[in-house]
Amino acid sequence: MRLYLIRHGETEYNHTGRVQGWGEVPLNDRGIAQAAQLARRIAADYDLDHIYTSDLRRTVMTACILAAESRTNLTHEPLYRERNPGDLSDKPYEEAMAFFTDETYEPPNGESAAIFSERVGRACDHLVKLEGHTDRHIAVVSHGMFCNGFVRHCLDMDPREDPDFKWINTCLTICDYIDGKWELLMLADASHLDETTHPEHATGV
Repeated sequence: MRLYLIRHGETEYNHTGRVQGWGEVPLNDRGIAQAAQLARRIAADYDLDHIYTSDLRRTVMTACILAAESRTNLTHEPLYRERNPGDLSDKPYEEAMAFFTDETYEPPNGESAAIFSERVGRACDHLVKLEGHTDRHIAVVSHGMFCNGFVRHCLDMDPREDPDFKWINTCLTICDYIDGKWELLMLADASHLDETTHPEHATGV
């Protein structure tokens, strides 16, 4: 299996720096443009066999744009949701930094880092069970914290240890799953974005 792991396009919450979590926040105009640029890149360079997407609105919108361009079917999968911030939803990032930076912090009515990590692990195992034995090309459209959790779980690395690293909206990570092992081919690449869609300072996590 070849995996194309994708973060959703930009939303107004990303743009203004607010926690969206499990909120049904749509893509903004730039997010739609980002998704279209990513979709054209993938359709031109890769042959997708199927798309799995988080069932939240911003990921579904991104996945639908990708599916239309690639003429590919998609499946909604709640396991690929972002980490649930609970009562921190809608708050400015400045009021919720512990949620993003402190793994001991447990957000009220949300997911602890440990519970979220366990869900990411289940999501990875579920994908391997469905597709790991195939040579198909599979896209997963998800969220920044999920993408980081996936890379940590499957590749034993944490990109956010680099303070300059960002999961830019619609960035593309490519991995192969062969003989029970994951191999990283590309990490968080956003070269499909241009000067109108690539943020000067990436927002969100």
